[in-house]
Amino acid sequence: MAANWVVSGSARWILKPPDQPYVIGAGYVDDCFVLAANYVTSYSYTAGGTPRCSPRYMLQIGLRTIAKRPQR
Repeated sequence: MAANWVVSGSARWILKPPDQPYVIGAGYVDDCFVLAANYVTSYSYTAGGTPRCSPRYMLQIGLRTIAKRPQR
């Protein structure tokens, strides 16, 4: 059961600190479906302006193996 739980993360290096976007997430994956939640930050830049952070929350629901299994 514990083998089905996953934790993910990523980060990007931008040459203009301190604005470093990242992704943090967790989820559950088995033979039938995927359920995951992620927190994502990104920054937008304008000429002569300050960077603006735009955090996002994402929920992923996916169905797997919807086809009929072959007979053996």
